[in-house]
Amino acid sequence: MFRPVNFPNYEKCYPSRLKRYFRSNINYNTYNQFVSETKCAIVGNLPSELIKILGNEKDIKEFQNSLADITIFIRTLYNNAKAQPEFSFYNPKGLYSTLDTIAQNAENVYNKRLEKFSGKQILAHIKYIDRGANANVFKLSLYDKDGNKIMHDKALKVFHCLESKFPNISRKHGNYAEANFWTFLKFWAGHKLDKTQFTKHYISDMKSGYSLTEFIDRGITRTTAPLDYGKMLKIYYLDLFNNKAKLQKLYDAGGFQKLLEFIDDKVVMKNFKKLFHRSEKELPQVMANMKTLIQNPKTPHRDKIQKAIELFEQELLELK
Repeated sequence: MFRPVNFPNYEKCYPSRLKRYFRSNINYNTYNQFVSETKCAIVGNLPSELIKILGNEKDIKEFQNSLADITIFIRTLYNNAKAQPEFSFYNPKGLYSTLDTIAQNAENVYNKRLEKFSGKQILAHIKYIDRGANANVFKLSLYDKDGNKIMHDKALKVFHCLESKFPNISRKHGNYAEANFWTFLKFWAGHKLDKTQFTKHYISDMKSGYSLTEFIDRGITRTTAPLDYGKMLKIYYLDLFNNKAKLQKLYDAGGFQKLLEFIDDKVVMKNFKKLFHRSEKELPQVMANMKTLIQNPKTPHRDKIQKAIELFEQELLELK
């Protein structure tokens, strides 16, 4: 006779932070399942100039909260406007006027909030810039008590919704996917992106649904060292024709997708980059050294070094 078995309550385990998940891969199918359950759904940091002025951890955290609150306020105003009978996406003049009004209301509310930073005397200016299928973009300018800019202007991207109801779209677009891509790109590039064709990303808060990036104007660092993300990172950009670069800078992180040869292993990527970044003169010796390494059974990660060599040799074949 079988005895009854009592099973303990099963609880799903969710990551407490997302940095490691987002660095290792992109285009997850399960964003909606785990991001909302994550304790800290923030990636990146505030701009260094702002951190310097805020000065302590309490005020830095409070400023992050202020950005989250104004994001929710903007989204609420936008959703309320859309619910009005007279609202229409097909009336550009009326739509832009509505968004300009939202920006002005948000600015007034935000400056009231910034008064809480005693002694800092930070003043904000919020201006509506553009809208897309997934978000509205506003220019955020911050000034000190003397009217001097605290930092270069930033683009505050306020997503229309936190989660997408369409899995195939949410893998590449929207609040979660874009925060993932920025984190992935900054890590695997291996260097600052200022001189590349990408604008600079600072912080994304996925619980409130905003991202903060460098505002693109003629005052930012020029693109002098474009990143060949297709060949090096094995990804491609689906929306290159819809979201064209501004002043040679790509600002929209939505639409990037993995190629079949996508590298999601840090050891493979490390060795692939050793070959990728070598000059024509250096390459033969570096390649020979790596092939010698994999002949030794005691070499750690021989299979991953071999994989890196194979991927690079395939790249060379495609160039011929």
